[in-house]
Amino acid sequence: MATKSKQEIESSVSVHLSKFLKEQMSEQVETITTQLLEDAIIVRLKNLLSPAERCLIKDWEGLKLIKELKAKLMEGSKDSLKTMIKDLTGIEAVDIHTSFNTENSELVIVFSMAKNLEEVS
Repeated sequence: MATKSKQEIESSVSVHLSKFLKEQMSEQVETITTQLLEDAIIVRLKNLLSPAERCLIKDWEGLKLIKELKAKLMEGSKDSLKTMIKDLTGIEAVDIHTSFNTENSELVIVFSMAKNLEEVS
């Protein structure tokens, strides 16, 4: 595999993750930003809630339901996401951490990598 620049990896992760979310999870994201930081890939997805989900989060039960749904979807996709990241970077993602904020419809994903990507790219 040819060595990719930091910007090429960031762009590739953004494109492939957006495609994955749309095709595998029926999630449409408005903005996606990816940054490499040593042995981590940090992805910030904005405006992830559908209009129906925005209506549901207006009360506590709906909010709880959406947070649980997003957490379960991400948990169930970890293996596929790890494979995608390894295919794009050539380095294993050892873990994935996520945080979903319903107030601003933002999801942050942190891929913990087996090696420092900035030294490899």
